[in-house]
Parts: sequence; structure tokens; C-alpha cells
Amino acid sequence: MKKVIAILAIALLLLVAACGKEDKEENANKEVKPEEVTMDKDEVVDNNKVVVRINDKDITGDLYNAVYLQGKLRAVQFGQDISDKEKMKELALNEIIAQELIKQDANKQGIKVSEEDIQKEYDELKSEDEKKFKEYLKQYKLTEKIVKEQILFTHILNQYVDKEIQIDEVTEEDAKEAYDKLKKEMDDIPKYEDAESTIKANLKQQREADALQVKVEELKKTATIEKHI
Repeated sequence: MKKVIAILAIALLLLVAACGKEDKEENANKEVKPEEVTMDKDEVVDNNKVVVRINDKDITGDLYNAVYLQGKLRAVQFGQDISDKEKMKELALNEIIAQELIKQDANKQGIKVSEEDIQKEYDELKSEDEKKFKEYLKQYKLTEKIVKEQILFTHILNQYVDKEIQIDEVTEEDAKEAYDKLKKEMDDIPKYEDAESTIKANLKQQREADALQVKVEELKKTATIEKHI
């Protein structure tokens, strides 16, 4: 199910930037395991309730619940606090807003993804292990509709980043500087030659995430956003 989890993780690049900038609360979720993460009754929104209107698009509770729960899961994985429900709600809403703004702007830029491609990828995910797939959807409040929307967003985001997001190239000097910092923090670290490609990929992803976050803030300035929860 690793491929499923990777594709259904709603944060994508956006949360890379956010998590990179927040201090970890090392002990907040020390005893919490990802598989134990659930939503309390007061955290769940009715699936048909409009939670936020972004320009002319209404976003309903079914997507919000999935985003909220995935956000709690990521927070646990990053060692962050999940006790502040208001903060978790705002994180989920901000993530939904960012995704929708990117989708709307991507549409203006002519970025399209075919329904056939979405269906094909969904069928591939499902066929890997249908039983585990269904269990995963149930556990994280995901429907076929939501999964397909996230697959769609993944494809749109990849194209959008390639077309609209410009970053400085990651140099050898950048990679070595990052490696030296890691070396000070880690006792058991691979040789630079073995870690180089991973470090460069992570640096590129971080820069894309930072640039994408700036782009989202620009889009917010001209957007009409109405929160209903």
C-alpha cells in the first residue's frame, strides 16, 4: 500500500514548506501511532455541508474530512501536536484553499488531465491489493470521488510546477552544505557520494514548495474566499 499512501497524501509539496518552517514538538505525540489517528465527533463535518467557497467553487465536508484526517496523520509523523482542533481545522482549510486556487489557475493556463488517465491510475491502485485499498479508504474517510480528485490534483500540480514555478538550480555547493548540516545532527549518516542524489532531490523539492507557497499567497490576493465553518 506504499504507492497508495504516497498518492493519497493530500499535502504534496505544499506541506513540505509548512513542515520545514515549524518547530517540532518532540513529545506532543510520542505515544501516538499513525494507525491510531482518528477524528472525534466534533471534528467531523457533514459530507454535504459547504465548508468553504473559493471564487465560484463550493468545497464540501467529504473533502474536508479526508484532508483533516490526513493532516492529523502527517502531524503525528512529524512529531507535531494534534490537540489543538482549531489549528488542525485551519490547516485543513488552508490546504483545501491552496489546492483549489492552484487547480483554478492551472485551468486558466490550459493545464488539463483526461478522465481516462485518472480512471486508469485509480484502477491500478485498487488492483494492487483491493482488500487493503478498501480498508485504507475506510480508515481515512476517503471515497472513490475524493481519491480521483487527489489523483487529478497530483497530475495538475506536477504540470503546474513544471510550467509556472521557477527555482534556482541545486548546485554541488548547496548539496554539500546541506550534507554538512545533516552530519552534525546525525550520528549514522551515509557517505556524501551515497546521499548526494537524495539530498539534491530534497533541496529541489523544498525550493519548489517554497516557491509554490509564494504563488498561492499571490493567488489569494485576488481570490474571493468564504469560510463556512
